[in-house]
Amino acid sequence: MSPPTQALRLSLPSMVYCAGSNVEGEVLLDFRQLREEDIQQVQVKLRGSVHTMIKRDKTTLRETIPLVYVSLDLWTQGSAYPLPGTDTIRLPFRFRLPDNLPPSFHYSGWQKSAYVLYELTIVGVRPGTFQFNKKLRMPLAVVPKDTIGKNLRNGIASLGWRKGERTEKIRRGLWGDYSTAHVELLFPDMPVLPLFVDIPFIINVTTTTAPLTRAKADAHPEDRPIFPSPPTISEIDFRLVRFMKIRAERFSTECIDDLLGARRVPSRMVVDKDLPPREWVVVESGGEKGSEAEKGTWVQRARFRTSVRLSVPPTFVSPTIECLYTLDLKVPFPGISNDVRIDVPVTIVSGIDAPLSRTSPPVSQGAACSAPPTGPMLDLPPAYWDVNGRDWDDPGEKD
Repeated sequence: MSPPTQALRLSLPSMVYCAGSNVEGEVLLDFRQLREEDIQQVQVKLRGSVHTMIKRDKTTLRETIPLVYVSLDLWTQGSAYPLPGTDTIRLPFRFRLPDNLPPSFHYSGWQKSAYVLYELTIVGVRPGTFQFNKKLRMPLAVVPKDTIGKNLRNGIASLGWRKGERTEKIRRGLWGDYSTAHVELLFPDMPVLPLFVDIPFIINVTTTTAPLTRAKADAHPEDRPIFPSPPTISEIDFRLVRFMKIRAERFSTECIDDLLGARRVPSRMVVDKDLPPREWVVVESGGEKGSEAEKGTWVQRARFRTSVRLSVPPTFVSPTIECLYTLDLKVPFPGISNDVRIDVPVTIVSGIDAPLSRTSPPVSQGAACSAPPTGPMLDLPPAYWDVNGRDWDDPGEKD
């Protein structure tokens, strides 16, 4: 770990960058502190790499794939001085990200980890074997460039609906006639789901009882639910599930991560109250309509609406990390194994083709830059932004 410095500051706009875009900022040098800390050269480096680790028994394998590593010499002793009346030297820089890059990503689990890291590093070079260089680090949020998703962002309301559906035969106990539960998950009919825009979802639940006589139907107490009754909002379990494949040298593993849990979605979910609570449907006439011998079923319906703004790292496949997503809906009913489940694979894309401004003010940091910018942007864990928690560094570089 490099010692803290008061000589170097980094000014960088708060952005989500996309592949192929520019990363621009300024390094601010305190000329008095440069001399006190014996800094004789200042460099800025942009680096990106994929890191995986898998541990089995007593063997730990790691693999690193470099993505980008470029550097600029911004200042050397005697090359520039502050303007009269100030001690600050302002040094602008610009890097261009490569066109094809995987998104920023971080996963850490039991005996395995995988992350795609992009980072700016400001290095204050000090001569001498026993003098450590001074460093500032700032992780960057990067996503792939995406024109398809960008074009879809403003036209979601005019699209038709894509539907996943499932029908199950269920009964309350081990014996008896089966009832039917039919569940539909609807969302805009588009090939990909873009980030940072509200996407509407509709959940339709239709239940049909086993056939019964009109007399038995009328005898059912009004204040008791009719099996199978549609669930309440709190019972709906709607998730975005991430499937990952990780490889490190000869080891490989798979893991699953729930990103959008049931506790988050229902807070924005509402019930459509325009549907009738239940409807009697005749299946076998027993004489006059409405007679006690008439047979029919109770059909009950419920509709739930919600919208979700995705901010997860987009779908991607690299040589050592594969990240895929599925929408997972579970609707529970009373009884054993009566849950109705729908899984819909989806491809998530960035939805941007240029850097996207974040809601926090520009960053101006000294020492280590370890606090993540605020705002509803790319959802990365605190560990991604923790520059002090890295277990890797540039090979051969003097700290």
